[in-house]
Amino acid sequence: MQNHVKVYLNHFGYGEDDFIKCERPECNKRAVDIMHLIPRSKFGKKRKDEQDHITNLFAGCRLCHTAFDDGKKWTLEEMQKIHLFNLSRLI
Repeated sequence: MQNHVKVYLNHFGYGEDDFIKCERPECNKRAVDIMHLIPRSKFGKKRKDEQDHITNLFAGCRLCHTAFDDGKKWTLEEMQKIHLFNLSRLI
């Protein structure tokens, strides 16, 4: 299992086999990817802890992940706002 997936699962208390819902509020599909909001390539090798920080990780279904990567539906700012809201609900 990749480190960023471990970080996400541990933060939210999920197990590997748990149902994880896509973080987009209007989507009720199963998240199949833990994706980086800011691509790993933007960080460089010496900043791996920053790229895999929980604030840069988002659970998405395949459709939402692809739409975000293609830049056709949502901006980085919109996705970060959703994710930060989801993180704040744990406090």
